[in-house]
Amino acid sequence: MRELLKDLKWSLILASLLFLFLGIALLIWPHTSNLILCYIVAAVLTAYGLFNIIGYFGKERGSLIGLIVGVICAAFGIYAIVQPTRISDIISVILGVAILVDGVMSLRRDYELRVAGFPQWWVPFAVDVLILILGAIVVFNPGLFAELLLQIIGVILIYESVSDLWSIHRLAKLARAAVVEGEVIDVRDAE
Repeated sequence: MRELLKDLKWSLILASLLFLFLGIALLIWPHTSNLILCYIVAAVLTAYGLFNIIGYFGKERGSLIGLIVGVICAAFGIYAIVQPTRISDIISVILGVAILVDGVMSLRRDYELRVAGFPQWWVPFAVDVLILILGAIVVFNPGLFAELLLQIIGVILIYESVSDLWSIHRLAKLARAAVVEGEVIDVRDAE
């Protein structure tokens, strides 16, 4: 169980750091980051589509649905490679959804801080509610701010990452002193 918790902790830390670096890139270089994200999405869609198409005509004949999905993904991926700025709204919506999901998870961590008795739990809670509202704006109106929107997403991702790292640190610190069945658990023993 300790190993599972330790692995989960490090997975959360890694995800937070990746969001932090993405946020910094979006804040400093919004146009370049947008193009890079568009090309990455385009390359992944194209590769996935080609994989499905090749799989259909391979030794073990694939399904017709796989072929159709492959053709659609490959066509959309190639279109996105040729016209990368056209899919930037789609990428903004995807990032907005990621912000919403992470925001909901942050609200849960804020609640856990409240239950654990942390006195200033309401500060990250209030900011996370604001982040959720901004994430919803990004999802439902991605073309509203263009590059400014990407910078706002960058700021949100930076905040979410730092908030997540802080919450993980606080919860780990509280877990070190947690009493389970009359026994004090020290997380450092698991390391």
